[in-house]
Amino acid sequence: MKKRTQKLISLTLAIVLLFTGSTFANAQDAQAADNSAMIAVAGAINGILNAVFKGFGSLFPNDFKTVDEYYAGESENFYEGTETFLDSPAEGARWQLGFGKASMVPENLRDGSKEYYTGGYFTQKINGVYDDQGANAVAISDNSGRGTVIMCAVDGVGVNNADIRTIRAEVERKLLAQGIFSDIVAININATHCHTVIDTQGFGLELILKAFQNIFSGIIPFIPNTRSINPEFYELMIDGTSDAIVQAYLNMEFGELYYYETVGIGYSERNNNYLDDEYGYLYNKRYDKEGYQHVITCFKFVPDNAESAPTVIANLGGHPTTISRDTKLLSADYPHYMETKMNAAGMNFMFIQGAQSPISVNAGAVETKEILDEVNAEITADPVAQDYAQPKKLGYEFARLILEAEANAVRVEPVLNVQMKEVTVPLEYGLMELGAVSQLLGMTTVYDSSTESGYSIISEVGYLEIGTDLVMLTVPGELIPQLVYGQVVDKTESYLGTDWELECTAELIDDDKTVLVMGLCNDAIGYIVPDNDFAPFIADSLWNSDLGEKLYGKPQHHYEEMLTTGSKAGSTIMGAVNTLVKAHN
Repeated sequence: MKKRTQKLISLTLAIVLLFTGSTFANAQDAQAADNSAMIAVAGAINGILNAVFKGFGSLFPNDFKTVDEYYAGESENFYEGTETFLDSPAEGARWQLGFGKASMVPENLRDGSKEYYTGGYFTQKINGVYDDQGANAVAISDNSGRGTVIMCAVDGVGVNNADIRTIRAEVERKLLAQGIFSDIVAININATHCHTVIDTQGFGLELILKAFQNIFSGIIPFIPNTRSINPEFYELMIDGTSDAIVQAYLNMEFGELYYYETVGIGYSERNNNYLDDEYGYLYNKRYDKEGYQHVITCFKFVPDNAESAPTVIANLGGHPTTISRDTKLLSADYPHYMETKMNAAGMNFMFIQGAQSPISVNAGAVETKEILDEVNAEITADPVAQDYAQPKKLGYEFARLILEAEANAVRVEPVLNVQMKEVTVPLEYGLMELGAVSQLLGMTTVYDSSTESGYSIISEVGYLEIGTDLVMLTVPGELIPQLVYGQVVDKTESYLGTDWELECTAELIDDDKTVLVMGLCNDAIGYIVPDNDFAPFIADSLWNSDLGEKLYGKPQHHYEEMLTTGSKAGSTIMGAVNTLVKAHN
């Protein structure tokens, strides 16, 4: 859909390009990138598009709080984390961990009687099930008396903040129904970002029809306001995710926690990235730079009870998009097949998606004979498996690397510190703003007179210390990893010809600490792009054509800006993250 859209836009705007492409003078510093012509053209067209978004958005009835009213009240279903931070284990500290799992696949999809939209492809529907879509959760505590922390992974493209808060409320309700007053101090829910599962946000084609319903809901009394996510699936998502979390909480037991990393998997000779890595399973599709996670990082919990299964938590930033978007069967992509292999090895498993905004995976690079033989045997036994060969190859291979790396595991001291922070993210005109204002998406929207559109959303960031030398940052969208790890494009390469102004987050953290990222956590605000490299999304279509390249030189990639809160998402989110980091380092 992306390529067809680009071609259509390029043809439509060809005349504009011809008349404007060479008329703008070089107005920037000679050492900085000069994109002044593109900035002028894309800015002018974007202004027209913004007027359309503004006009359409004004039709929706709403009654939001102002940003000041929101913060003046008590935040509902928001957890702040542990009240205190410890530098070393408390007296008598021991790790406790529980695992829970639930499916959320509707029966009418299993039997093929109903179709559902997938996530991320807008028009694509599935009418059957190949593997599964669900939620995996762990509840973890250092037994210091400061509370339990939940980490949960939902198979889906993203889960918005209002829905996260609904899940949290349902967790507490279910525990109270059993007479349990929980000591939970944080519930962090991450989306795996699988596309070929049921849409967990509401970005399917139904969004358009439901948008008109919401417009008329303010005019005609008997027309209710609605969400764009399928209501039947929505109930399953809330119920299944909260069930998995409750199971994890009730299943907690004592044991030891270990940490280890696989060999490097980000080798790219073309991009000169991580040349000492062993495998080329990852690549950065936006930047020819290092600065992204190139190993799979793993936690392994081994219970004291030998009859209980160990639990492995694996963290990696890489898009699960190895399946054709034309598939008709639900599949949770390579994370599901990592879990399949880890289960076969006798372990519970949870995959945590990392900072993966421009990071793609390369299943075609898998050459391990035992993996290829196994997948080929599955295809021989069931020809339908051919359509899912790529995620199987990659998932089985990643699991193999995880199992091989266990020998390098080191014990993690029982210290668990968590601080969560609400953050106000300004909305600029665009698809995210329209989804928030129309209330079609599950966003916590507020009036904000300081923003271009008059609206912001409330989201969350977090800082976790697991042990004494491991840090995990939580961010609410698809993060450009260089915003954490460094090497953000500078003025010689960025769209605006300026530098990224914030300090490198990883450099603010003690040198002896490993820095991990839980992306798409507690919200799904779209792509989080550096402010200095943010372009109107129309620039991607203008540049990525023969005419655009002739007029403007080597194309830059700006597809991500199509789905974002705006040009300040990068500095807003990373500014809030850096504030947390500085408070504890």
